[in-house]
Amino acid sequence: MLKVNKQQEPDFLLEYKKKYIPKSWIDYNKDDIRNKIKENILVIEQEEYCPYCEKRIYTNDNGHIEHIKPRDLFPKEFQSYNNILVSCNEYLRANYTIGTLNLNSYELKEARKALIDILEVYRENYEEYNEYLQFFLNDSHNFPSLIKLYMEL
Repeated sequence: MLKVNKQQEPDFLLEYKKKYIPKSWIDYNKDDIRNKIKENILVIEQEEYCPYCEKRIYTNDNGHIEHIKPRDLFPKEFQSYNNILVSCNEYLRANYTIGTLNLNSYELKEARKALIDILEVYRENYEEYNEYLQFFLNDSHNFPSLIKLYMEL
């Protein structure tokens, strides 16, 4: 995850707020303001990288404005410049999938953690580490991508 050094709120955004006095995020639809915000954040603060997955965001169309503190939980923060980043659209789809499929449920996180603990023991104590990992894969163990990732370490 990239650290984003937030800058001072740009003048064009301050002028927009003064002119239109937005009451909600929907009010940020005039004068192409969202694209201006995205471009400013992407170029000046994020050097064109998604702060979450660190993939390059080449154009405004490949990213979206992300509220760090969600608007539904923190309604007063919807227009705080320090509360917005630009993330890639793949991150948005990934979050939707994670939420829809409940991939961060307590049970799944604990099962992945237990496997990581086992893999760490093998990695630290056995010279035939990759052979053991291959055994896990051949045995149709859960989380094959995690095991393959460990094989690359």
